[in-house]
Amino acid sequence: MRRLTFVAVLLMFVLSVSAVDFTVSLFPSERTINLNDTASFELELEHNSPVEEVFEVFLNDVTWDVSTEKTLTVPAQTKFKTNLLVRPLNLNPGAYNIPVIFRRMNSNDQQKKIVYIVLESPFPEDATYLPAVRGVATIEPQIDPRKGLTIKLSLENQNMRILDKVDVKVRSNVINKDYTTSLGPLEKKTLTFIAELDALTPPQKDALQISIIVPETEKAFQFDLFPVEYEIIAYGSIVPDVSSEKSFLKRVEKVTLTNNANKPLTHVYRVPAWFAKRWFVSGVPEPKVELGALTWEVPLSAGGTYDIVITYNYRPLFWLLLLAVIGFVAYYYFRSPVLVRKGVRVVKGSEESVSELKVIIELINRGNKVAHHVRVMDLAPRLADVVAESKETILAPSKVVPNEQRGTLLRWDIELMEPKEHRVLMYKLHTKLGVLGGISLPVAVVKFAVDGQERESVSNKPEIVFKG
Repeated sequence: MRRLTFVAVLLMFVLSVSAVDFTVSLFPSERTINLNDTASFELELEHNSPVEEVFEVFLNDVTWDVSTEKTLTVPAQTKFKTNLLVRPLNLNPGAYNIPVIFRRMNSNDQQKKIVYIVLESPFPEDATYLPAVRGVATIEPQIDPRKGLTIKLSLENQNMRILDKVDVKVRSNVINKDYTTSLGPLEKKTLTFIAELDALTPPQKDALQISIIVPETEKAFQFDLFPVEYEIIAYGSIVPDVSSEKSFLKRVEKVTLTNNANKPLTHVYRVPAWFAKRWFVSGVPEPKVELGALTWEVPLSAGGTYDIVITYNYRPLFWLLLLAVIGFVAYYYFRSPVLVRKGVRVVKGSEESVSELKVIIELINRGNKVAHHVRVMDLAPRLADVVAESKETILAPSKVVPNEQRGTLLRWDIELMEPKEHRVLMYKLHTKLGVLGGISLPVAVVKFAVDGQERESVSNKPEIVFKG
């Protein structure tokens, strides 16, 4: 039974708490104060809760400050009295409606009361004010000099005086600019300046110093803002621009290297050139040869340019090939159509001497035309006797004329030789004495006619050397 009674009492208490109602009264509802004063209102607060309640007071407007002289702890069945204090924060003269919110702690129960406050300046209208200007400057922490520097400057006139001329001086390592504006009484103004920079300004850390100067008749008032640090960033690279002129088997390239960065850079320009190609590639200035390439290492200051001229000249190779072709054609055109080769072999003899030799003369008509009246003439040494070959397949000399001074002259007469015809002439030599050391035979001469034109061919000079 006691447990049921306790639960019922607890339930009634919870219901009574959840149904708490409270009232707030402010007197008066309107105040007139100076800019630097605090408005005071009489506050009465009561509630119907059977227990003590705690309340809080606040504003949603951050330009005002609100408080009470006493903590809002209100006993049950009691009218709680204190003063509500409302203070302006950096406002201009004027009339303001301020919504003040009262809320019971740990609940959503709240009430809103409106107070009306008129702010007046503490100075007479004809008072003379000294200039007082406050400012804050903001810029991007990293600046690309090609885009310039954007400065946002917030200015505030802190008194009632009209400032017809306000000079703004902007200084840094790379900026020297002056601007002019004006400010009304207690006016706040945000200005945006764009300071153009040299696009080639080198990367660096800098600090922007802004001074606000209000000139007077006899003197000027200067207000220095806090320095704003920033950094000018690096950008760009060295870009090659290639133009070329072509002619017969020759190309001339002009390479212009331009440093479009804002700091000095070094560029290595390469042209592939394997060993054989180097003979046909040249450059001005003279390049270095590194790892199968021609290279130019070029240091450039910011904005600098450098020209390289590369010449690819294959004309010498062309002329060389042309001369080779002309020589080859000329050789085949002007060479004798009848080729004669003369050889000698030992028939009898030892390693130290020889007693009998066989002389072989080969005739080849390598031309495309018939050779007429072919006459082959050979001379045998005077220390040897000539013995003609007796084979039927071997053409015998038509004349054999001995000469004691010069030797024996042999002659063969052939009526004609067809194109590509191959003939072999042969005879033997018997030496009168054993030949020691070696022997050298004279050349054989062939005379013939092609298309009615007399031509002549000469053979090689055969030799035999014996081991002594």
